[in-house]
Amino acid sequence: MKRILIVITLLLVVGSLNAQDKIYFKDGSTIEAKVLVVSESNIQYKKFDNQSGPTFEIGLSNVNMIIYENGSHQMFNEESDESTISKKLSRDFGKNRINLDLLAIGENGPTSISYEIINDDGSRGIEIPLSVYFNIDGVVGYTIGANMKFYTSKQGKGFYIGPSLGLGVFDWFYYDYYYETTTDFSAYLGLKLGYQFQISDLFGINLAGNGGGISNFDEFDYGYSVNLGINFSF
Repeated sequence: MKRILIVITLLLVVGSLNAQDKIYFKDGSTIEAKVLVVSESNIQYKKFDNQSGPTFEIGLSNVNMIIYENGSHQMFNEESDESTISKKLSRDFGKNRINLDLLAIGENGPTSISYEIINDDGSRGIEIPLSVYFNIDGVVGYTIGANMKFYTSKQGKGFYIGPSLGLGVFDWFYYDYYYETTTDFSAYLGLKLGYQFQISDLFGINLAGNGGGISNFDEFDYGYSVNLGINFSF
């Protein structure tokens, strides 16, 4: 008999612990409460852990959903709880990034230091690189440009791909009885793809591949590189 009473008591305690309403707000926060009144414009509730305390009131425009103690729910907003959580997560990463290439392998390809600004959900970034182009003979050109990066995982991390544009000067080699070099204003147009490993909120590692063409509007040359860099977000 004592065992039965103990089991019943435990069940009642567990039931009382789970017998709370949950209010989901538009800003992504959640509270455990005892909902008292839901009117056309507001909700009145008491905090679950202080039901003898004051009664709070909040407008429905600030609430996405209530899940009641019996498991039923009531929606008050067109935005789903998933989109609200996504918006909250979008604030949890740095939208400005400085990237520095440490290693580059290729031919007529760029190695860069760049600044990137990322949109609110981290699905797109605009990167402004200062690039140096190289081959086995050394440096062959310099550009300042713009890269568009589309992130598949959002939050500015994971796999990305996008076009690259650079304007600057390059060395061009001509043969007229002997080789000579001229430095011409040139453009670089290519494609950049890679993967952003976000190690922490501040620090990340970037692995990228670049491929494209260099032109002085008279001749055309192909360039490529594989780059490994580090970056800092803020």
